[in-house]
Amino acid sequence: MSPDLAFASITDLASGLRRRRFSCVEVVQATLDRTRALDKVLNTYITLLPDAALARARAVDAEIARGVHGGPLAGIPISIKDHIDTAGIPTTAGAKSRMGHVPQRDAPVARRLIDAGAVLIGKANMNKFADGESGDNPDFGKIRNPWNTEYSPGGSSSGSGAQVAAGLVPLSVGTDNGGSIRIPAALCGVVGLKPTHGRTSLDGIFPRLYSLDHAGPLTRTVEDCAIALQVLAGHGAGETTTARRPVPDYTATVRGGVKGMRVGVDRAYVSVGQPEVLAAFDRALDALRSLGATVVDVTLPPSDQIGAVGNTIAACEYSVAAADLFRDHPDDFDRAVPPAASGADIKAGMLIPAVDYIRATQHRRVLQQAYARATRDVQVLATPTYPLAGRPFGPYPQVQGRAFTADDAIRYTFPFDVLGVPALSVPCGFSRDGFPIGLQLVSRPFDEATALRAAYAYEQATEWHTRHPTLHV
Repeated sequence: MSPDLAFASITDLASGLRRRRFSCVEVVQATLDRTRALDKVLNTYITLLPDAALARARAVDAEIARGVHGGPLAGIPISIKDHIDTAGIPTTAGAKSRMGHVPQRDAPVARRLIDAGAVLIGKANMNKFADGESGDNPDFGKIRNPWNTEYSPGGSSSGSGAQVAAGLVPLSVGTDNGGSIRIPAALCGVVGLKPTHGRTSLDGIFPRLYSLDHAGPLTRTVEDCAIALQVLAGHGAGETTTARRPVPDYTATVRGGVKGMRVGVDRAYVSVGQPEVLAAFDRALDALRSLGATVVDVTLPPSDQIGAVGNTIAACEYSVAAADLFRDHPDDFDRAVPPAASGADIKAGMLIPAVDYIRATQHRRVLQQAYARATRDVQVLATPTYPLAGRPFGPYPQVQGRAFTADDAIRYTFPFDVLGVPALSVPCGFSRDGFPIGLQLVSRPFDEATALRAAYAYEQATEWHTRHPTLHV
């Protein structure tokens, strides 16, 4: 598979397929060949589907030959995180004990991709039960970062981020309840979007955190992200987790620019991270200013309050979601990585009084209102995505002269899961050691279009998204 094709955008692949510059079978076969070569090291797939993918590719080619060009993703190779149900395909949530779990129906987000013409290459490896951002799965092994295979790609959508970065697929769909789309996007140097809670369906996804989870795309470019969200967003008949809100045309507005846009920054909040990360963030703000945006100071609700509320909600919701699985397979949790998914933590979540959960959900509403007031006069909020440039497996390094913690790791991402607002990570630089750094742009509820517009303007003014890891097939 040539590098040009391996790292082609969805737009370029779709155009090439329509004009018959190459066939879908050629694209899929090259994708499979590249995957077989690189995934021996990267370990990004739990299930690979070569026969089904090639059969689908032949069908797409036949449609194109008849003048039928299918949906917006017709012929595009994709992967799906392996806790999103896919009919007839094992869906493990990263646990070997669930290899026998073969859903009879697709989750709505998977069905939307398939109906749009996408070619499913396989199910992406992930943190077990979508817990944590280590990229270390005790059942299926460590998922490797293609920029440096001794480092993690982040998690829990670990395989998804690594696949897009390594040129294995141009689109993967992951999930995010603490940063699990945006952290892999930042650490792998790709684009990752967590939509508004309720913008995309959670039906048919391994139940983890009912009110904190979000499904969304990881792509190479912001425009590809807009195309993917257009497919994924909206309410469908019979869905229980989507809002009945109109879906705008994201691709029509993504090129609108940031001239006159007000970008909010809370300097007290943006204070944790390696110097290279914070410096890259400041340069990104300068770039937005040069494009006509105005950067203004805002004061967000305290992150420790948001975190405390979110932790209570998460503990309760996970203990409910995992109760049956914990009863039937307790060993799965005793061997979990990180230990936050352990049986002891699930039992602790079960012991939290219902009144505390209710108070936490009420306090979340107060925090959402405070956030809305704090950002009333800005269109987007900017933060770093992840405080580290490069996430080692195992213990965290020291940062700013103190021990880095798991709470630090999700400092910039978890609050926006709790608040339920859309947040996007776009590449904004590299460390001296060659690790990608991410810029996070956050917009108002159901206004993903503005975050995409700001990210696209920044992306087009910089060259970070044009860099790819060097991996030899």
